Amino acid sequence: MRKRHRDRVKFVHRQKKVDLATIFLRLSALFLMILFISTLVYLNREHYEESDGSSITFIDAVYFTMVSITTTGYGDIIPASQGARLFDTILITSGRAALWFVIVGTTYQFIYDRYREAFILGSKRNKLKDHVVLCGYGTTGRTAAKEMMAKGWKRDSLVVISNDQEDSQNAADEGFLSIQGDATKEEVLNGAVIKKAGTLVITTGKDDTNVLISLTARYMNPGIRIVSRVTDPENIKILKKSGVEITIAPSVSSGSLMATAISQPRVVHLLEDIMTSSQGIFISQRSIREEEVGRSPKGLRGITVFGVLREDRVLTLEDMDDLELRDGDSILFIDRKR
Repeated sequence: MRKRHRDRVKFVHRQKKVDLATIFLRLSALFLMILFISTLVYLNREHYEESDGSSITFIDAVYFTMVSITTTGYGDIIPASQGARLFDTILITSGRAALWFVIVGTTYQFIYDRYREAFILGSKRNKLKDHVVLCGYGTTGRTAAKEMMAKGWKRDSLVVISNDQEDSQNAADEGFLSIQGDATKEEVLNGAVIKKAGTLVITTGKDDTNVLISLTARYMNPGIRIVSRVTDPENIKILKKSGVEITIAPSVSSGSLMATAISQPRVVHLLEDIMTSSQGIFISQRSIREEEVGRSPKGLRGITVFGVLREDRVLTLEDMDDLELRDGDSILFIDRKR
């Protein structure tokens, strides 16, 4: 049963770009060696005999060199002296070794790289804990992954699941642990070590698929935090019942930004800057420090606080006039990229 499980989970390897320059150099060196040996054979042609008794041409010398280093050896041209046999023993054998180095060595390199990549993937998977599983790697998924990296997450802490072969390959090429498969299936989520994951992010464009992924993941890991995209706002309540804690509706957010852009375009630019950490400023969260206990959030120096997290509540600006920070609180503030 375990063997069957492994077969159904397809981990995507990073594509190794063929080093054409290295292959070209190897083939060029081999060609020059063959040309060099052929020239020496031709210059010493009186020590070689053709089966029909005719004189050896340069083309014959090249032919003799090729059939010799490839061990074909038709026997129509033979070395007729001790010196020619010694020459063949030394140089022809060297040419044969060079030929096999180019063919076998290059093939071995690709095979080695493949097994090495598989070993690295297995090692990364065994170390996964409190990681993020990202389902879907389209435009939304790629943007989410990019923002995670900009916010300081390590690539080893993100596992990408996608049904699309191209998207899965893109995720692998970008250094993420990538699985090609259906995230609604238990074996695929098991491949992403969902039982040890801290967060599940669902970015597919189909709400019914998102619901099924959420239900399956919540069944396998009751304590996992789930964030999901929703296409139709009417499905938010269904996603909530399936175990999703946070829903993001791109259509609603983008529509709101477009309406704001009509009369307040600069506000939109600021909001885009805040939402994209790779730009100048972004929203950050941290626990309050010991010396900040008892102080007003508005009185903290050097930062602009616009929210306080207290237990399960989010206290906004309108709640901060007489608010004093307590031990265990966290603050939301505007931070700058350093």
